Amino acid sequence: MKNTLKLSNYLFSWFFRKSGRYILGFSLGMASLFILISSSLSATNSYQHIAKEFRTFDMVIDYSGAGVVFFLGLVTLFITLFIQMNGFYTNGKGMYSILTLPMKRCEVFFAFYLSASAAVFIYFALWVIAMAAFYLPITSVYVKEAFQSVLRFSQSVTVRDIDTSISNGFFLAFHRSIFLSSCFPVSWIQALALSGGMFLSITAIVFAGLYNESIFTRVLLFVVVLAGFFVAFYRAWIFIDNQLFYSVRTIMPQSLYLFVLAGLLGVTLMVVAIKKLKRRKDI
Repeated sequence: MKNTLKLSNYLFSWFFRKSGRYILGFSLGMASLFILISSSLSATNSYQHIAKEFRTFDMVIDYSGAGVVFFLGLVTLFITLFIQMNGFYTNGKGMYSILTLPMKRCEVFFAFYLSASAAVFIYFALWVIAMAAFYLPITSVYVKEAFQSVLRFSQSVTVRDIDTSISNGFFLAFHRSIFLSSCFPVSWIQALALSGGMFLSITAIVFAGLYNESIFTRVLLFVVVLAGFFVAFYRAWIFIDNQLFYSVRTIMPQSLYLFVLAGLLGVTLMVVAIKKLKRRKDI
């Protein structure tokens, strides 16, 4: 276990210095720029049907396109993780050196798996910290403007001193925003689906990175990675389906079923990957 953690720490440090920090920095930088632009737009631009002072935090986040940047960054992160592991085969004899260490093959696999999991976890963690950091500066402006505004319904009905702070709460945003609720769920059932999907995708990408004997197997593993993404962001797929086809589908109980299936398939892939490493005769 000690050697596994040491190798995992080395792999993660190498990956973060090589490409991880650039993916994080670029994705967070682009998202911050889009959010700032979205929050500063006047009512005559993207919010013609909604007064600027009544915008909520979840509306700013969703309309800014930050979710698209997050997803593209996550996909790029998975691609670079695969390239890193595949590089040990193609760029010199790195994998041969690692597999000749005084470690079991299963420990080598778990070292790569822990390194990849840490990179994905840090990506999610820094994003949710960034979303939390944007909350106060953005909502404070809208709450102040709403309080100073005058809303005229008719000649005899006028509303002043509007308090929008109650309807613009931080946790409410994570319920109402399709991006925040899908990627950083506060619902336990969606959190299970997200964790199960990421577990399946990470396992498949590590398997694909360490297994280069069959192109067909790698293609199937990449399909499994996409299946993991489907499970992880199932709420987003349901939202899109409801919007495009006017359906009323919910995430229950399908999310629970998908979590169980993803967990079982992920464990199966992990066992098969370890057996494949143990059977290698060229090292």
